Amino acid sequence: MQLDLFLDGREAILINEIVTDLIEARAASAGKALDRLREENPRHPDLPAFDRLVRSMSEAPPWPAGNLDPMIEAVAALVPAASRLLGAGARTFLLPWWTALARTDPPPAPTAAEPMRRYWVGSAFWHVGVEREAVRLWLPLCWLDPESFARHAPALPGDLVREAWQAFDREFVSADGNDARVLGTPWFPAWLALRHRWVAHVFHPDELPDGGAALKALRLLPGLLVLESHGYSEELIRQRRALRDLSPAFFRTYRRLVVEPRAPRI
Repeated sequence: MQLDLFLDGREAILINEIVTDLIEARAASAGKALDRLREENPRHPDLPAFDRLVRSMSEAPPWPAGNLDPMIEAVAALVPAASRLLGAGARTFLLPWWTALARTDPPPAPTAAEPMRRYWVGSAFWHVGVEREAVRLWLPLCWLDPESFARHAPALPGDLVREAWQAFDREFVSADGNDARVLGTPWFPAWLALRHRWVAHVFHPDELPDGGAALKALRLLPGLLVLESHGYSEELIRQRRALRDLSPAFFRTYRRLVVEPRAPRI
């Protein structure tokens, strides 16, 4: 970005230098520019955030150990500062941290809540381009800690899950305007699988916990969707009925999205 010294001033030029050096991983140069900004304006409001970002460049992301918490704390502190000060360059700056976090010890099993680990490690997988693992980490919160998932979903970096949650939230609010829901948060993974069929195969049925109707539907969907692709059969009808018995409301959505588009046109 080209700045005019007379129009933008010394501070703006120094800030531009710091941002460019951070994005291009020039730690020493970024530190010197930050020192000059500190001399120019010791009270500049962005000094602490820039200092945090500059210092992080000399601290190689910690290699995975048994305890993820220190790495998650470091990333959680860096993300808002990088996003605010570096704009689109934040992704490049944070990539070493996301990569290290995605290489940690095996993530929580589908039966273990650990919402903060799920949120941050899932975000790391998404940022390094492994969307399936991100979805696999985020979705179990729908049945393990529904309130936590509903709280974090609007800010998830993965647009597929974030935008789908917004649509789900709109579709299943009670029609009479009260706070009740036609389908609660535990149904979101099964609903998402109807729109993106690969989601139905993210979890093996045997690894899903025994639970309510929403989890039973999620276990049913992989086989049922395969039967749908094979055409009409007695087993298909039997499994459709089983899904309908779990939730008439969900089955109506299933019919609209899966059954009706395949019906022959007369």
